[in-house]
Amino acid sequence: MRRPAGLAPRARCRGALAAAVLILAGCSSSGPPGDLEPPDLFQWAQDRFDAEEYRGAADGFLAFMVRDPLSPLVDSAQYLAAESQLRAGNELDAVEEFRRMATNRPNSPLADDAQFGLCRAYLAASPRVTLSQEFTRRALEECERLLQFFPTTPFREEAEGRKAEARAKLAEKSYEIGKYYQDRWRLPESAIVYFEKSLVEEPAGEFLPDLLLRLYRSYNVVGYETEAGAIRERLLSEFPDSEEARLLVAEEDPAADPAADSAGPATAADPATAADPAADSAGDAGSLR
Repeated sequence: MRRPAGLAPRARCRGALAAAVLILAGCSSSGPPGDLEPPDLFQWAQDRFDAEEYRGAADGFLAFMVRDPLSPLVDSAQYLAAESQLRAGNELDAVEEFRRMATNRPNSPLADDAQFGLCRAYLAASPRVTLSQEFTRRALEECERLLQFFPTTPFREEAEGRKAEARAKLAEKSYEIGKYYQDRWRLPESAIVYFEKSLVEEPAGEFLPDLLLRLYRSYNVVGYETEAGAIRERLLSEFPDSEEARLLVAEEDPAADPAADSAGPATAADPATAADPAADSAGDAGSLR
């Protein structure tokens, strides 16, 4: 992240009154003193930001903007207020401050910082995959907007990483919902919708082989032979040594599975009855889809 204008080394000389106020304020976590002049108020907030007292820093930067709205440091104060909220764990407050700056100051040197801040704040607010992923979708949208409107931004590589993180989470969410329909309700058509939706996000997580096997089974149940064949080839070519590939081969020809001779016919996976240890958590995903 580039260093906003207000992060330059502090001035060495201060007025006696301002210095006295700062000494009295010390490391207090309360709001900014009401009698500081705007430059000293900015520094007060900056000191708290540097000390990782982010709630006080946010209050100070916002107070500075009110007291000196025409200052050349307003953009820095706006950005740092948003960053302080994010670091304090107030993700949605950070979203509001980042959005205000991105909307009202599109030509600011910190405009792409603010746009990337929106992506980071939404992703930080995103809950675990069993809950609604609305904030994850918004994070993805804000990162894409950054790359669209600021193609030369120095945050491009970081934004691409955040996009991948968001897409992986959305893919896992759809995968969990597909499992719910497949395991709990035995609705292959509904499961297919969510499994395909998961694949659109190009997942690379550990669940991908299981996703492919489940989609293959669902396609077979509803008679989508062409689609099942394509998924079969993908599973066997990309994950030839996986347990899912072995199960697929065993389902097609139990005699081809070396484990079948020792374990007996009962070990072959049945697409209609195969138990999934993650199925219990998938119910939570389905309830908030």
